[in-house]
Amino acid sequence: MAATLRVVTWNIRAAIGTGPFPDRWWSRIDADRLRAIGVVLARLQADVVALQEVALLTRDGDVLDQAGELGAQLGMEARYGAVRTFLATDADGAVVGAGAFGNALLSRQPTMDARTVALPASSMDAFVEPPGADHPAAGITYADAPAHVREPRCLLLATIDGWRVGTTHLSHVGSGERRLQAEACASAFDDAASSILVGDLNAAIDAPELEPLSGWTDAFAEPRGDDLRISTDDGWRIDQVLVRGASVRGPARVLREAGDLSDHLPVVAEVAP
Repeated sequence: MAATLRVVTWNIRAAIGTGPFPDRWWSRIDADRLRAIGVVLARLQADVVALQEVALLTRDGDVLDQAGELGAQLGMEARYGAVRTFLATDADGAVVGAGAFGNALLSRQPTMDARTVALPASSMDAFVEPPGADHPAAGITYADAPAHVREPRCLLLATIDGWRVGTTHLSHVGSGERRLQAEACASAFDDAASSILVGDLNAAIDAPELEPLSGWTDAFAEPRGDDLRISTDDGWRIDQVLVRGASVRGPARVLREAGDLSDHLPVVAEVAP
């Protein structure tokens, strides 16, 4: 096991850039943007890179493997956990391919025991947010909510150089559902020592739904509400680095120089056993 491990987490938004999430988003994937994301990651010289919103698809006979392409660009081994699949269509609605959307782990050391853990969803009769909450979905059940409110979610978990490392992307709507998923993430690590959980948790570190992870160490040195923790282009502090059975050598920081390659910015931290 290395004395320190440099870890990066980044929601790369499938290399489609910023702005409202477009219809037929797969047609907006920009190969130059994906390479530019790789350039930023190369400069960080990370040992482990955790990515969210990563695409793997075929379109008009071409194969696009974002995790594999970034792994090749960086000279790192790639593992991919698909969380949902879709059909790719053209402007007239004709099917031109298919794809998957999910999380990825890139590593300089061999990756062992990789597995994808499906995260739970709330029941259809559960409220997306409780009645009276300050949220547009307050008092609405999942059965009555638009389909896009609920998307499958997963944890990609692996052993890397003696570390147990996981990357995840929790539900973007539904604090109760995120709590179920946080519980499942904590449980998936079992009693593993030297553990790292990173990703887009869609919640601030002090959000009640992340209470199942309260025994983990927050890698940020900044106070919970500090602006230095903002990691999205609309002002949220939701990209997290958590460690257990380990210490933080270089406090997590948001890499603002990454610019507008995604609607999220990468977060980098150094941890030690």
